[in-house]
Amino acid sequence: MTKMLRKLCMLVTCMSLSLMAAVPMQTVQDSMSGNWPVINGKKLFVSGMNLAWIGFGSDVGDKAMDINAFTGKIKQIRKAGGNSVRWWLHTDAQNCPKIDTSGAVTGLGANTIKNLRAALDTAYAYGVVVDMCLFSFDMLVPGSSPLKSTYSSFNLESNYKFLTDTAKITTYLEKGLKPILDSVGNHPAVMCWEVFNEPEGMLASANWSHVTKKITQNDILRITNRIAGFVHRNSKKMASTGVTTFGYLSSEYSDAKLKAAGGDADGYLDFYMAHYYPEWQEQSISPFHNPASKWAMDRPIIIGEFPAKGWSTSTIGKSSGTNLKTSMTIIGAYEYAYAQGYAGAMSWAMTESDTSLGTYETTAPALTALYSAHQNDVMIKDVTITELSGDLAMQVALDLPAEVYPEAEYNSTFDFSSVDSVLVDLYLAAGSATNLTVGFVFKSTSSWLWCPSSITYTLPSTGTWVTYSVPVSSFASSVAGSSMNLAEIKQVLLQFSSSTADAFKGTLYVDNVRYKKGTTETVISDFNKEGSAWSEYESGTNDNVSLSIVARPANTSVKGSRLTRTTMAGQVSLSQTGRKLVITQGAAANTQIRLLDVMGKTVLSTDMFGTSGTAHTIDCSALASGRYLVEIRQGVSSAISGIILQ
Repeated sequence: MTKMLRKLCMLVTCMSLSLMAAVPMQTVQDSMSGNWPVINGKKLFVSGMNLAWIGFGSDVGDKAMDINAFTGKIKQIRKAGGNSVRWWLHTDAQNCPKIDTSGAVTGLGANTIKNLRAALDTAYAYGVVVDMCLFSFDMLVPGSSPLKSTYSSFNLESNYKFLTDTAKITTYLEKGLKPILDSVGNHPAVMCWEVFNEPEGMLASANWSHVTKKITQNDILRITNRIAGFVHRNSKKMASTGVTTFGYLSSEYSDAKLKAAGGDADGYLDFYMAHYYPEWQEQSISPFHNPASKWAMDRPIIIGEFPAKGWSTSTIGKSSGTNLKTSMTIIGAYEYAYAQGYAGAMSWAMTESDTSLGTYETTAPALTALYSAHQNDVMIKDVTITELSGDLAMQVALDLPAEVYPEAEYNSTFDFSSVDSVLVDLYLAAGSATNLTVGFVFKSTSSWLWCPSSITYTLPSTGTWVTYSVPVSSFASSVAGSSMNLAEIKQVLLQFSSSTADAFKGTLYVDNVRYKKGTTETVISDFNKEGSAWSEYESGTNDNVSLSIVARPANTSVKGSRLTRTTMAGQVSLSQTGRKLVITQGAAANTQIRLLDVMGKTVLSTDMFGTSGTAHTIDCSALASGRYLVEIRQGVSSAISGIILQ
């Protein structure tokens, strides 16, 4: 299946001390027992999701990974009751391993080992194991393909030579895989070492048009055999690979075929992993309609990918344009896999920008249901997770030399063609420098065209929430001859830089990213929902930005506040009739109105314009009964009034 793109952040709380201590490597051999794996001495049913990356093809390599984002995803899985994630490492080899023009591997990225250890230590702290998926069919998907990120840049010919030259796999084993296994090969959080994601996509017979160069099945088997054998001799972990369909399993990946292709007697698979998508695959090859015994395999099977939400034959497939071929609820899918002899199930995916196949939120109830019914077979260790509560914000820790421009990015698809402006609340922490400039950028269409706003903002002071607002008309493509398509915005990002020749160091808080149509504002991110999909991006090996979710500073909660009805020196008055508020302007000015609940969360926001005496009515009938604050702001002046909705 086609896949794409990336990441966010949550803080670990009660486990922070565990993450600081070195995790001891395991001394027992992992194995399969019956249908289930035994990992670090614990027999379990694998219940989780595909992560599958924080940054596509860039979680290992030269730059430090976004460990806060990774921690957030691991925390989500454990909170729901899951025990595993599938994580893509080298992916298309754009960043790691380093492959020269002859196809030989010359080494790893500068931060690869550090990133792997940090991620696995985090997973171990929460009682989660990680399927370490090495390479993907994306190795032969060029960066110019609309299916790839604009950050995916590699030498296609070098990758092809690596895959087809029989001598080149040895260079990877010696200069790539060996240092990895020497460092984390026996980490207790490693579920297995997976050689490939859907390598059949690189075959001519697959007819995948976005894969521009083709290799043979013998190439795939040779590399799989050599890597699996190396894993078996140099670690206590198991080896597997992830194939596109159940039809490719024992018939193509038998011990005899693997050994014939690669010559390594240890190069077998400990268990099989296959994928199922009802848009393309019939009920006859569905693992959710046929027990594991049907396949007559010579070893256990994990269902490595499938939709992250329930599906139905009444639904039209996004790519095929025809009805899906089977039906199943997401809770039913996990329970069926457990009851019908499979070794595990991991749905797709937590960080996919295309959410048509589901999300963490749609899979979480299934993980929870399975945990509730079969806790002893799923839980690796008992972990207490302390949640942040109240009004939260995104903390952005910045250490910026001059001419460095890291980003905080949000991936989704927006139609901004009728949007007037985008806004964000910003707060510069005390002690920070005051030469920080923030700019909004859109990325447009599947080519991820860079479209910055011409209006940037330098925060004037610390310790005060301010609003940065820019009209959509200020955004334009920075690429000559290319036009921004406001109806297809793929990413909204904030870019940070120093406004002077001096470095900037400090902490910025970000809240209530939103867009406005007329007088109505729609919140993109208030950061109060666990798993908000913001991620960091920075080039090279720099570590200039770190994102995390924290309590909103300065008036984060309105609990205990003295609620009084006020006016702003005659400029604005507020009255309430039932569930309707009437704001009357005493002066011709732009008036910003926000309603906040008792935890300080914005539940309604709008702008009002008019001459003196103009009255505006706000209908609050959609809000739950209870106490709220009304914040009225004109320029630098503001007032807060308390209201009660019956």
